[in-house]
Amino acid sequence: MKKKFIYTAILSSLILVSCGGTDSSNENLDALIAKRDSLKNELTLINQKIAALDTSKADLLPLVTVSKVEQKDFVHKVEVQGAVETDQNVLLNAETNGTIQTIHVKEGQRVSQGQALITIDSEILASTIDELETSLELATYLFEKQQKLLDEGVGVEVEYEQAKNQKKSLEKKLKTMRSQKGKTILRAPFSGVIDDIMVNQGEMASPQFPLLRLVNNKNVSIATSLSENLLANVHLGTKVDLVIPSMNDTVIQAVVTFKGNFIDPVNRTFNIQIDLKNNSLLLPNQLAKVSVIDYAKKDALVINSESIIQDTHNNNYVYKMLKGDGDTYTLKKVYIRIDKVYMGEASITPLEGGKINAGDQLVLAGAKGVTESDVVKIIG
Repeated sequence: MKKKFIYTAILSSLILVSCGGTDSSNENLDALIAKRDSLKNELTLINQKIAALDTSKADLLPLVTVSKVEQKDFVHKVEVQGAVETDQNVLLNAETNGTIQTIHVKEGQRVSQGQALITIDSEILASTIDELETSLELATYLFEKQQKLLDEGVGVEVEYEQAKNQKKSLEKKLKTMRSQKGKTILRAPFSGVIDDIMVNQGEMASPQFPLLRLVNNKNVSIATSLSENLLANVHLGTKVDLVIPSMNDTVIQAVVTFKGNFIDPVNRTFNIQIDLKNNSLLLPNQLAKVSVIDYAKKDALVINSESIIQDTHNNNYVYKMLKGDGDTYTLKKVYIRIDKVYMGEASITPLEGGKINAGDQLVLAGAKGVTESDVVKIIG
């Protein structure tokens, strides 16, 4: 009985304690809920900041570089190799044998037409000429005497003819020897520059061996051959660019001055020539690249040739960039026809159903790794 009373007292006490603490428990619960909500808000803000700093999602988008479509005049050129030529680049030989007596010029010296360059010893010729002149004086005297006797009717015609022939023979010999003496002085056939002297004073001169080189580069020409396919595109007056590799690719603009009238049956080419007047840069035998325009189009759509892709059926296309959300782009495949490609640029025409305008952006680097369904970003 006593134990039952004790249990009842304890239970009553617990009920009283519970009823007395209800208000305090509710306050604690509300505080915990408020703190939980505050922490959730803070967590949301932190997650947003982390998401803003997280680039993993952006990195999953393909990155590409782009090039813009231009509308401008487009030309295509064919480049062939030629060489500088001049018809005033000669080796001068002696016209007679003899010892070189005097060299009147130096290498690099500019000379005029007719100027004496080298004198060959003419002492033997001079002696021969003196002898012939003396013999001619006698022959002339005898001829005149025979003519006088014949006129007086006492002369013999045979003796007259012999004297006459002797006189003429000596005159011809004297003329030849004087001509030979004139050839002992080597003169410049045209104005130019002494480029090379190949002999020394005192050496023997011979018609078989050159004495010096005379060059005049004022008027030169570039000769080359073009493919038969260019026959209809190249005419007299067609503009060409001459690129000189040995002079840091200096470009000289000129025109065709000669067009061949014959097709080489072996390599199917024809010759052209470009004349340059008042030249002060080029030297004979110098290499020159001749660029000839074989295609031209005004206001062409011009793109970077590296942006062109070819499918398995040999169809050419490009990816046009279309603005998407933010800094992303979608892609549009446009099939094109390539008119001509030159120096990294291509003149194109969009095929039916495709549209490309000046200013449009095309995928350049990375084009082979994307598809029309991709969303891309521009790198750089």
